[in-house]
Amino acid sequence: MSDTADPPRPPSGLRGDAPRQARAVATRGAILAAAAEEFASGSYHEASLSRILERSKVTKGALYFHFVSKESIALAVVDEMEVLCRAMVERADGLGLDGLRTAAQIAREMQDALEGPVVRAGQRLCAEGFAGPQRPGWPFRFWEETFTGLFERAAVAEILLPSVDPSSLARTIVDMSGGAFAASLAITELTDLAQRVCENWELVLGAVAVPAWLAAWRADGGMRAVLGPHVVLGVADGRGWVPGV
Repeated sequence: MSDTADPPRPPSGLRGDAPRQARAVATRGAILAAAAEEFASGSYHEASLSRILERSKVTKGALYFHFVSKESIALAVVDEMEVLCRAMVERADGLGLDGLRTAAQIAREMQDALEGPVVRAGQRLCAEGFAGPQRPGWPFRFWEETFTGLFERAAVAEILLPSVDPSSLARTIVDMSGGAFAASLAITELTDLAQRVCENWELVLGAVAVPAWLAAWRADGGMRAVLGPHVVLGVADGRGWVPGV
């Protein structure tokens, strides 16, 4: 046989691999999107595989080809939330803002993400203990670490009051944010969450930032300007803690 002979051709069946893989990715995505909607609207135990199938419009066989159980679907939804959260930080950090403004921008990114079901579902699943054994306390630990780093950066830049401990402030932000989410979900099904976020961040930043930074922040419109169309503040009750309101 000649050393220059043509290499053997792959089996003809492999020609369909790319389309099959694309269909598989689409099917998995449809299942996860449906599962996120299901988990966002109720607890893990209330969620139904039959409703996930109905929402996703895939067959039972297709679902079990990708996931072995409801728990494996829940873990995959949390995986999706983790990807989104890390992307939020990258986008906010890429704006080149100082530590405090970057932290506020992350709050805006989170508000944007909450318009979809993945983050809402992921937060609920994590709070119920379905983040998986390899990442207990996620995303709370992630956000504490993220905000601690940002507030340490703010301290180095001398825009954080010297009396403020960055790690303590980060825990406060995480506690405050989790409480706002839980209260808004219970009371208004998240319709007033942006307003709660706006109020909370203005109060906290007003207490921890140096006066010069705070004056510039308020001149730019404060947290209301960051959150933009998410925030609709009432005018009848006379609240005007953000300059210009």
